[in-house]
Amino acid sequence: MSAVSTYAEALFEAAKERNELEEVLSDLQEFVTALHENEELRIFFYGGQVPERQKRRAIDGLTQGMTTSTTNFLKVLSDNGREGILEDVLRRYEGLVKEHLGRIEVEVTTAVELSEEAERRLRERLGRVLEGREVILERRVDPNLLGGAVFRFGGQMMDGSVRGRLESLREGMLERSVV
Repeated sequence: MSAVSTYAEALFEAAKERNELEEVLSDLQEFVTALHENEELRIFFYGGQVPERQKRRAIDGLTQGMTTSTTNFLKVLSDNGREGILEDVLRRYEGLVKEHLGRIEVEVTTAVELSEEAERRLRERLGRVLEGREVILERRVDPNLLGGAVFRFGGQMMDGSVRGRLESLREGMLERSVV
């Protein structure tokens, strides 16, 4: 098991015990955003020049108002010199939380922007297809599609676009003419 998975799963279990799954996720997202937006904070957090005791106190201050699980996790990462894997751990932890809560993220690419009603119907239909899981739609628009939609979720892709269907038809015709 990778260090990322080990840390993410340990954090998940601790947050689950304290009933803080979504709060920890939000806290970590906020912390990572702050790291991206503030160069001094980024240098402080990722740099190895700060003594451990001073860094732990700073983490206490930086995470004031956040969950105990978040604060303790960041200290453990720091204590073990693993700050560099924070964003990977966050992504893995987010996946664990979504899976636990029965949520699935689906990227849908369409030729035009979906109306609220079309998005609602699509979310409901996908929820039924995906065995009642809560669907979180991430929408993209690609005018080159012509029509239909392309779906990506859980490492899979379903191409229901007009362009995809035409390409599939073209490939089928080429295969038959070669034989």
